[in-house]
Amino acid sequence: MRAGVTSELVELFVRLAGIASPTGSEREVADAVTEYLGALGLEVIEDAGAAVTGCGCGNLVARIPGEGRAEPVALCAHLDTVPVAGPPQVSVVDGWVRSDGTTVLGADDKAAVATLLMLAGELVADRPAMDVELVFTAGEEAGLLGAAALDLDALRARRAFVFDSDGEPGTLVVASPTQKVVAAEFVGRSAHAGMAPELGRSAVVAAAHAIGAMRLGRIDAETTANIGLVQGGTATNVVPERCRISGEARSHDGQKLATVVDEIVQAAAAAATAAGVDVEFDLQEGFRGYRHAPDSPLLAVGTRAAGLAGLEPRLVEGGGGSDANVFNAAGLPALTLGVGFEHAHSTRERISLDVLGRLADMAAAVVQAAGAAA
Repeated sequence: MRAGVTSELVELFVRLAGIASPTGSEREVADAVTEYLGALGLEVIEDAGAAVTGCGCGNLVARIPGEGRAEPVALCAHLDTVPVAGPPQVSVVDGWVRSDGTTVLGADDKAAVATLLMLAGELVADRPAMDVELVFTAGEEAGLLGAAALDLDALRARRAFVFDSDGEPGTLVVASPTQKVVAAEFVGRSAHAGMAPELGRSAVVAAAHAIGAMRLGRIDAETTANIGLVQGGTATNVVPERCRISGEARSHDGQKLATVVDEIVQAAAAAATAAGVDVEFDLQEGFRGYRHAPDSPLLAVGTRAAGLAGLEPRLVEGGGGSDANVFNAAGLPALTLGVGFEHAHSTRERISLDVLGRLADMAAAVVQAAGAAA
């Protein structure tokens, strides 16, 4: 059932990608999605999640009635992108969709959003075997905020497919790590850096020594660690009294994750002691990992869908998080699927027209395979 890319899909994706929608500013793209689905005759319900998440909109849910021959299914994508300086300038050149190189493209995850909108039109015209709920979340890039605020009891679906991963269409993410978010705030003593630096206690120096002592980057095949933010100081002529470092650790193995987090804490504590400053910690779970069993019905549907779309199913263990982490932790079985974008979260982000067409084929095949799995 290879249909491939269509001009309508490309045009829709380019239009959505051109709307700046970093986390917290999703309103315009949410309105575009609502308008598109409304023109198909579908009711779009926006929940009250924005009041909890602080995002530019709530989560959007639209239900496409089916024939009732199978259990309802949810298809999910997120509306927000990582920060951008302004609306992406999007072009299609030599079979690739990309920005002008000054911003991200936003194919993560608007390629999936556009695909699901096009699929909605097909399902309205040709009713699926079961109800299909389209779920568009806000705040995914800032910690899966929208998914965490979504009332899953309001959904009829008891299984979900989340289109939000690198890897070409046909990629099935069988496992995702748990993420721990770690912040350490060093508190020293300020002083004039030119007249009496010896009276100060530099929080920045303590933080630097702490970071230098940490194991960061790729720890092993299933474990990573990173310090992503360093914030401190007030002026070049002031010994910095405060410095806050923020980072994360991820692993598919709970004991390894605990070990890495403990190492980060111990490195920060030792550096603080050596520098004569205090340190305070804030440790939180960013998202909880999961692993699908080999005989998972979700994997069966995903594998069958790849075959129907003429794709080779590729089962991978992911290193990232998605809304599926929240759904699985809350008891809604969810499978993350590859979208096919490349260099996500960078100005080099791109997606090929061929991949976009295969993504459309895969999305339609998921609905067909889910209906046949009654």
